[in-house]
Amino acid sequence: MKRFEAKILDYINEYDMISDNDKVLVGLSGGADSVCLLRILKRIGVELYAVHINHELRGAEADGDEEFCRELCSELNVPFSAYHRDIKAYALEKGLTVEEAGRQVRYDAFRKYAVEKHATKIAVAHNKNDLAETVLFNAARGSGLSGLSGIRPVRDNIIRPLLCVKREEIESYLDELGQSFRTDSTNLLPDYDRNKIRHIILPALCEINSKTIEHISDMAGEAGESYLFVKQLAKEKYEKLALKKIPGLRVEIDINGLLQEHSVIKKIIIHEALADVAGKRKDISRVHINAVERLITGETGKSIELPYDISAKKSYETLIISNQRIKKNEIFYEILYEDLKKRQIIEISQDEKIELYLEDKQDKINIIKNNYTKMADYGKIKGTLCIRTPQKGDYIIIDDKGNSKKLSRLFIDNKTDREKRINWPVVACGNEIIWAVGLRYSEGFKVDETTEKILYLKYEGKGE
Repeated sequence: MKRFEAKILDYINEYDMISDNDKVLVGLSGGADSVCLLRILKRIGVELYAVHINHELRGAEADGDEEFCRELCSELNVPFSAYHRDIKAYALEKGLTVEEAGRQVRYDAFRKYAVEKHATKIAVAHNKNDLAETVLFNAARGSGLSGLSGIRPVRDNIIRPLLCVKREEIESYLDELGQSFRTDSTNLLPDYDRNKIRHIILPALCEINSKTIEHISDMAGEAGESYLFVKQLAKEKYEKLALKKIPGLRVEIDINGLLQEHSVIKKIIIHEALADVAGKRKDISRVHINAVERLITGETGKSIELPYDISAKKSYETLIISNQRIKKNEIFYEILYEDLKKRQIIEISQDEKIELYLEDKQDKINIIKNNYTKMADYGKIKGTLCIRTPQKGDYIIIDDKGNSKKLSRLFIDNKTDREKRINWPVVACGNEIIWAVGLRYSEGFKVDETTEKILYLKYEGKGE
């Protein structure tokens, strides 16, 4: 076995990338790196499957890449598939750069084919140069310790066996084998940020120190180890501080607890929360994390916009990170006396309902004391009884002297988040609130010795 091959095999073993029973799917572009990866894994006896992604960006050149990969796999007796996708159209549809769109499509396709072919690992051909370029790119974009970690050797079922070697080593190895490869012409253009780093910035740094790529790689490794250690501590804290966590939708965090954490831990918790809601980490940088830090020490009710259409908001002692815009689902159900001659069930949302029914008062009754079941003196209801969402001018009687409080003030006093206020179900007549469900019941409609008919109100649903 050649020294170059042994170096990669040692790296695979160091990070336990491949087990005896693994079947490995290789992302094969036809470039030097992926061709080398395929040849190395075939050389060491791994069961392989190859997938080529045709981005439909370079016409005949792209078709030539596909045909080259097909022929190489036939020569090596490796099962092969090609996947076609119009990357420009996809980027336009999703509002992404062509680079980011290509990356998304590639990894989505790799995962799809891995499932179809029962592959347990996905091997991609990033090398030391790619790692150094990524670290510089992340640093330029304002990334933190995570970004300085660059590319990890193993992430979930994705492995990168060539991270231990430089591009020149790869090309030298292929030259020894007499193995040709394809060159993507877009990698030579200065139009893309990565190409500027690859062809201008990194060569300039290597002129300053010929070991630049190795040094950046070593730094990234140390940064990655440090980040993983601190991240584990932060994730444990995050689980304790998260009041609510719905991945992809919403995260709520206890601000008081968050403020007690060390700054490093706090930043990672915020980053994890943003990533949980966004569903991705790319483009969430230090500037966004710092903005959220400033937010939680500011006034309640303040909010900021963040990447991927998510927002962060301080609501009293809670940090709310959400990807949903505030939507008012206005409801209005009018309840007439005739309706109450039989039980009424009003579905106010998909998972919420209020049951109403009317009964004559008995000589002996037990007053129900429950946040979600109430008894009202029907004779005290003047005007149209309705179930609805809050309106301007709503108020509620708060004591037996008839003193009232605005419903908006009641929400504020109970530190009810604004997003919840606008859709909060209330039972009312006119602007007078009989019951702000689960929050406050009016003193003006209580059953007493003069009551003749009792209106029973029972809420079932979210319980908040």
